[in-house]
Amino acid sequence: MASNPKLVLALALICSHVTTRAGAQEVQITREAVCRWAETPPKLDGKLDDACWRGAQPIEYFAAFWANEPRSGTRAYLAWDDEALYYAGEMTDAELRAFGEKRNEHLWNGDVFELFLKPSKDHPQYYEFQANPRAVVFEAAFPKRGPLPHPFDQAPVLGNTAAVALDGSLDQPGDTDRGWTVEGRIPWSAFTPSGGKPKPGAVWSFALCRYDYGPEGTEPLLMSSAPLTEQSFHRYEEYGTLHFEGPATRSEGK
Repeated sequence: MASNPKLVLALALICSHVTTRAGAQEVQITREAVCRWAETPPKLDGKLDDACWRGAQPIEYFAAFWANEPRSGTRAYLAWDDEALYYAGEMTDAELRAFGEKRNEHLWNGDVFELFLKPSKDHPQYYEFQANPRAVVFEAAFPKRGPLPHPFDQAPVLGNTAAVALDGSLDQPGDTDRGWTVEGRIPWSAFTPSGGKPKPGAVWSFALCRYDYGPEGTEPLLMSSAPLTEQSFHRYEEYGTLHFEGPATRSEGK
């Protein structure tokens, strides 16, 4: 009997949250996620009060999987339409720190929210996008894994834009902050090297990642939604699976 694609996807999502144990630690893994259609694009202001986020599937299991250490305090969302991919993240953070004031500086030397997207498992291209608490962005289209053929500050502009809202004071050591939110937009033209905008039902590989810095002199906490077995966010073989749900997909069966 022919399989039902919607039933297959539903069963995959039910089984997508896997729990592993290491001693007293419990690590939950999101292997599958859905990028839902945005009937109205979000207003980029960092507030996450848009309808598309209320209807989005939350991605909330983050960890340093390579060390079997769960990391709480991060929730992310993805949405899309004909024009762009939209991302959002809300993060608890007791020490708001940022590095970089210009596009494609080494933002990971401070707090940063990151997205890694690989449209095809059969081709080597993948993409990295970042935003920090100053709403400064990073963007790179990797033709393959390894160094880019040019410095990051000379990489082509892909159009990543972001807005943030801070709950605390940035770069003020000694005070107590509470967190920050980010909201961003990536136009489909950024993905031209790998075919551009996906079709409803398309499946990409993805990882959402974060650097969380504490007091001066301490090591940052690194975390990912993907079950990476080594401390490298570029291990795309271990990324999760992102399903693009279009408007027609959501209306079927109503």
